[in-house]
Parts: sequence; structure tokens; C-alpha cells
Amino acid sequence: RVTREHARRHPSWCGTMSSLGAVARSLTVCVLSRAQKAAVVLYACAIVAVLAYPKLARRTFVDENAFLVGATRGMFDVKDARAASDSASILRDVAGSTRTQTTAKRMEWITRALDARGFESYASPTFDGGMNTHAIARATRGDGRECMVLLTSLGVMDVDAEAVTIGLALRVFETVGRADWLAKDLIWVAIDGEHGDIEATMAWLKRYYSPSEVSHGGTREAFERAGTIQQAFAFSAPHGASASKLLVQLEGWNGAYPNQDIFTMFDKVNQISRGRLPLILDADMRTRKTKRVWSARARHFDMLESAIMFMWRAATGIPSGPHAAFKAHSIDALGIHALTQKGIRTVEGIDAYHYFGSLLENSLRACNNLLELLHHSCFYYIMLGPERFLGIAEYIAPQVMLLVSLTLVAAQLTTYGAGEITDAPSSDVQMRTSHDWFSAIRRLLLALATGLAAGSLCTAANAHDIGHTHVTIVVTVFMIVASVAFLRITRSDESNRPSKTASVVTNGVMIVHQDDWVADKVINIAWLLAVMSACTFFNFSLALFSTFALAPACVLCSPTKDAKLAVVALTALPIASLIVVAHVGGFSIIHAFGLLASHHARWRTFALPIVFGIAYPTTLMAMRVASSPTKLKVE
Repeated sequence: RVTREHARRHPSWCGTMSSLGAVARSLTVCVLSRAQKAAVVLYACAIVAVLAYPKLARRTFVDENAFLVGATRGMFDVKDARAASDSASILRDVAGSTRTQTTAKRMEWITRALDARGFESYASPTFDGGMNTHAIARATRGDGRECMVLLTSLGVMDVDAEAVTIGLALRVFETVGRADWLAKDLIWVAIDGEHGDIEATMAWLKRYYSPSEVSHGGTREAFERAGTIQQAFAFSAPHGASASKLLVQLEGWNGAYPNQDIFTMFDKVNQISRGRLPLILDADMRTRKTKRVWSARARHFDMLESAIMFMWRAATGIPSGPHAAFKAHSIDALGIHALTQKGIRTVEGIDAYHYFGSLLENSLRACNNLLELLHHSCFYYIMLGPERFLGIAEYIAPQVMLLVSLTLVAAQLTTYGAGEITDAPSSDVQMRTSHDWFSAIRRLLLALATGLAAGSLCTAANAHDIGHTHVTIVVTVFMIVASVAFLRITRSDESNRPSKTASVVTNGVMIVHQDDWVADKVINIAWLLAVMSACTFFNFSLALFSTFALAPACVLCSPTKDAKLAVVALTALPIASLIVVAHVGGFSIIHAFGLLASHHARWRTFALPIVFGIAYPTTLMAMRVASSPTKLKVE
């Protein structure tokens, strides 16, 4: 606060501050007066920024030097490969009359094989009555404080592929477990995944980190532990001793990923391995036309498609494999699956065993060199292939543009109202806008309650197992009826007076009363802005897709002469977004709500709360704004 004496002594300073304030006010008025147009321009810029993702991508690199990839020679040789093949041949003959009996007999065979080799093994129950088995190789050069995990699944593949996976894992565990260089304990976990490999892995981890001993079948069973699990690898060979490419899975719950270094390390190990095979991050790439997405001369739109598919898998929130259970315990893990495809080079037989074994051994040895958790690289990233990625600094720009566009429109309506921005009639009069915020908040709460009812109906219908199609039909009918009821209930008495704002001058302040729809629009934008800003840090991909779909409805909705047409247009926007999402996700739109409820019931994904807690209430409020009475209607 400048005193009169200070103003008298420093007139130039006061004049400068006054001019700067005037410039700031003029700039603010200039921006807010064009907020609607600026929002549309920012939305277009956000689309351009997404299209430019491939141009912003950087090459992947191993940020953690302690991996020492390629600094040593591998121990897993052709002799070990033949031993793994022999174990697989023996395991093929271990089978029962049913799949459950086959899994149980093979668990018993694994236990006997481990005992014969001198390793300690332990059994633990799953959530559904199955049995997991794990073995521990104690590091002679370690202190037992840290360990690594190699995980394989039984009951999820055909018996031949399962035999190859178990035979290879047994030999790798034996080779690495007896190595002189082993400084961390190694755990091999064979899970009973017949009723869900992710659930079985979660059961084992819960038992591992539980301080109490749990009895099974009335008897107390031993369950020995190693050190703190630092890294984990889930391996499977679904096509047996044959592979032409490796599928690497990173996705955990709700878009959570391991530290990027564990993937770049594995990619580097694969590059220096004999018989190197290409890596893919999307299993659906096998069914589409073959594209050289990962080459240095990859086409722009191929890389963009890969980025969108990577983000889509994160947005769904569905864990892609048993490795995701480790991420729930803040453990860096990835899934490795050997796949085949006609028309490209394939390694088979002993060569395949040798390649798989060397790959797993070198990956475990690289992690064996670490002294702490991975922290150098990033946890927030978008992969455009094994050789390209986007960091948070590159991919955050579109979401920021969308949120800024919403902020500008909300600020303009809050400060200056819905009319033209004009100066006060006199320099002695200040203009202020007045909004009925409490009524707008009540309408938003009613919209949220309607969305909660629709979401509860969706989950309840899915719990009765009536099928995805019937769930979608029932929920859609309810949402249509609820939308009509919401518009009728929230119809205010605004139709009894012209839409022209009223002005009252009191004590030198002109108070301009705004229509109800202005407060509704501001509150709707504020709700979307707050929730999407928070969601950006938890699941960026889901937040970006949701904001792209809902921002136009929030920004462009306003009372029109033909309210019915406006309501239909606003309703069509989310439906069009749902159709696009169904096309990208590869599912039928008639199954949308059924799949949404099924995934939420099993994985507690964010997608269902976003749809019924944000998208649907936001659309209801936008339709409420579009159906509000205008001056032209009254006349």
C-alpha cells in the first residue's frame, strides 16, 4: 500500500505500477472476452499436440548403470537347454484325467524335482482352494535382505506349452541359484492359475508379506521367505519350444507401470542375445497386418497408433498379467511371453530353450547387480515401441491445453457473465455479476446422485450374471429415463422472465444478475476441471480420453432456440466417443456397460466411476444448460 508521501517522492514508480495494472486488466479483459474462441483454439491445439507425439518421442536408454548389461558372459549353454528339454519331456507325461488333477500332479512333480536338486520348497493355498509352490535359492554372497522372483503359471496354457515353461524355469532356477555371482536370493514361484493367475499371484504375495502363519486344511504349513522382493519376471511359452517374437507386458492396475529401466534393461539384454527376436508391447499386433513399427524408419501414424493403443491399455485399468500383482506391492515387474507368427523367422527346439534361458539368466544377473530399488528412470511414460517413448514433459501438453480451455470459459462466465463484456456506465460505478451458486450445486448433486444410481444398477445387473448385452440394454434404458426425469425436475422458473440479465446499482456497485444456466455451466466445468486435474496424476491416459470427450459439451453448451436439437447433439457426443472407444478397444458397443461392470468388479478399475460419476452427470448438466429458456423462447 503506497502512502501519499511515498507517491509524492516517487511519482514515476507509482505511475509505472499503475500502468502495469492497467495493462494487466486490459489483457485479462481481452483474453476473457474471447474465452469461447480461445477454448476452441486450445482444443484444436491439443489434437495437434497428440498427433505430434511421434515427433516428440525420444529413444529409450538404460539410465541405471549398475545393470552392467553385456559386461559378463552367460552361463546357460546348450547343455542346460537339453536338460530343460528333458524336464519338459518328463513333465508332458505327468497328467490327470482333468485339468485340475493335471495341475495338482505337476505341482507335486515340481516339489519332488526341487527336493532332488537340494532346494527348499514350500506350498501355500490360493484364494479358491488351489495350491502355489515356491522354492528359494539362497545367495552365498548375499546377506539375505533382497531377492528376485521368477514366476510361472500352471493351468492357463495347454499341457505341452506348460511343460516347456516349467522345464525351462526349473533349469534357469537351478543354474542361477547355484551361480557363484549370486548376491540376492532367487525365488521361483509356480502358481496355480486355473481360476486366475493374477489372483493366485496376489494370494502368494499376501502370504509372503503377512507376518502370521496361515493354516491350510487344519494343519500349519511352513512358509519360508527370502529378503525384500525388488524385481520380478513372469515368463511363459504359450506355443511351446517355438517363438518368433516376444510380447512384453507392463500394465498394472489402473495404468500403473514399473520403472522404465526394467524394460529398457530387458530390451538391451535381448539385443545382445544370440538369436535375438523382435519385441512387441501389444498382443493384438499379431492379428493385424505386420508393420515395422519398431524400426528406425517407422511411419508416423504407425507410431501414433502404437502410442494410442498403449494409452488405451492404461485407460482401461485392466492388469495384463500376473506381473501386475507385484506392482500393487511397489515391486518392479514385467511379463515375458514367447509368441509365434507365420512369415517371420522362428527359433525352435533346443535353440529356443537356449535363447529363452540365456534371456532370463542375463536379466536376473543384471538385477542381481543392483543395490536398491530402481529410481533413476521414470514411472510415468508412454511407449511408442521398444525404442521410442514419451516422458511426462512431452505427453502432458494436450491435457494442460484442455484444462486451460475449461478454466478460461469458467473464469469468463464467473467474472463477466454470459453477456458481452462492457464497461460500467460511469467511472464511479463498478460492475459485479451475481450467480445462484447454491441452486447450481444442488442440481449438480442431483446429477451425481443419478449417475450413482445408474452405476449401482450396472454393477448389480452384472452381479446377477445376466450377460453383457442385457446389462448394457438395462442400463441404457435407465439412463434415458433418468435423463428425461432430471431435465423435468430441474426445470426452473426462468421461463417466466426474459433471459436478459437484470442490473441493480447499490452504493456505486452495479450488480448484474445472471440466469441460472450460467451458474450451472460454471459449476459443471468446475467439477470436470477438478476431477480431471486429479485423475491426470493417477491415470493420465484415462484423464486425457475423458477430457477430450467431455470438454466440447461443457464449453459449447448454451441455451438455443431449438432446445431439443441441442440436447440430442450433446447426447450424441458421448455416444460417438463410446463408439470410437469400442472400435479402438476391439469390442462391440452392445457389450460396453457389461464389460465395464465386469472389469470393475474384478479389478476395481477407475473407468466405471469415471463414466457414471463424471461423464454421465456432466452430460446431464450440459443438457440442462442447453434446455434452459432464452429470451427468444419467452417472446
